[in-house]
Amino acid sequence: MIMSAKTFKRLPYGTSNFESFQVENYAYVDKTVFIEKLENEINKYQFFIRPRKFGKSLFLSMLSYYYDIRKKSQFERLFGDLYIGKHPTQGKNKYAVIEFDFSGIDTSGKDEFKVSFSRKVQETAISFLSAYSDFFTEAKFLIKKIDEKNPGIAAMDIVYRICKEANIKLFVIIDEYDHFANDLIAMGVNEVYKEMVRSNGVVRDFYETLKIGTKSVVDRIFITGISPVMIDDLTSGFNIAVNLTLEESYNNMMGFTEQEVEWLIDETGLDRGLINVDMKWYYNGYLFHKNAADRVYNPSMMLYFFYQIIKNKKVPEKIIDDNLKTDYGRLQRLTRNENNREMLIKIVKEGGIITEIQSKFSIDRLYDDDYFVSLLFYMGLLTIDKPLLGSSVQLCIPNYSIKTVYWEYIMKEVQISSDFALNTADLHSSMMSLDGKAKNLWQHIAKMLKSSCRITASQKS
Repeated sequence: MIMSAKTFKRLPYGTSNFESFQVENYAYVDKTVFIEKLENEINKYQFFIRPRKFGKSLFLSMLSYYYDIRKKSQFERLFGDLYIGKHPTQGKNKYAVIEFDFSGIDTSGKDEFKVSFSRKVQETAISFLSAYSDFFTEAKFLIKKIDEKNPGIAAMDIVYRICKEANIKLFVIIDEYDHFANDLIAMGVNEVYKEMVRSNGVVRDFYETLKIGTKSVVDRIFITGISPVMIDDLTSGFNIAVNLTLEESYNNMMGFTEQEVEWLIDETGLDRGLINVDMKWYYNGYLFHKNAADRVYNPSMMLYFFYQIIKNKKVPEKIIDDNLKTDYGRLQRLTRNENNREMLIKIVKEGGIITEIQSKFSIDRLYDDDYFVSLLFYMGLLTIDKPLLGSSVQLCIPNYSIKTVYWEYIMKEVQISSDFALNTADLHSSMMSLDGKAKNLWQHIAKMLKSSCRITASQKS
């Protein structure tokens, strides 16, 4: 008998639309078991954060397709071969899904921020009504009413009313909930942040409106971002959500385990003979609970590496995806603070630090050691190495790719800060001669940083 050749799936690099995965023959790492886990949580209003490029957008897309009442006829096609297709929950295709994305907010000033945020809410409400026009006969009329009489956050009242009249429950998804907050913090516009988020500002108004909606039509909420910096500041206006970020059972809800990476290699037909680098060293290492069984790979790092091999039939010369290198300029203001700068030097020198991970904090505490270190953890610049006594953990730099981010960040600081007087040529030479071993580099950096600090202190005195 002649065995037919296996048909390989497409590598999902740069793709975050769940439907595309299922209908265009992409290899999808099945995370649908977490739909069941989330739905079994007592609290239906949930908050979960992970570093950038960790698969949040795809996960949210998967949730949207699963719960959307409009996609009921597509359930078997989209989920039939996945865990949740064989174990459907009561919530499948039960909701009208409204999705907010708070990236791209204008943070140039207080008035600009207020207008931009309000417009984002209004546009989302209009898009929602348009998408569900088959369910809401008054949709076109109400869209016009939003434009004329109910702009901004008041548009949500119309969404609530029409859902209540149609007896349809809402699933609210919020992506990049903290994007504008991180921008404001990076620019040092703390007064705008405090007025818009803490006081009776537009952000607080939105979340209070969302909370009001839970009394009638808002049945489920899932919020995600990259840091917990706003949780504390929103507590009095939005104290209903449970933070699942550090729960052991959700450690690998996003990211790839070792087993999932092996599955991807097999499903996409990747030539293992071309993988002549230590993938764990470069891309693995993330642990979000000290007792979790599996460390996870950053999926964007991993998929970039595989994509280059499949495309060029060889290991790429650049094994680190430039798109991963987030604008860590957001940390520049934080490291202008002497304590934070010294903490960063300590982390670079020792490869990690002992701390207690803070589950939430406000911008007022970002200059405190524990909170600054926790921010690095949430951003994916540090991860759990091992547990210690009590609630303390040993944090470490996750992998070689992130170590190069530290190096490049410090190099940028060299160029813009008079506080650093590093010999960048020597530093670059040390970097290039690593051969996969970074220990000497970090010792060299630490030595130069210490020397620079002594020189600078002497000059100032």
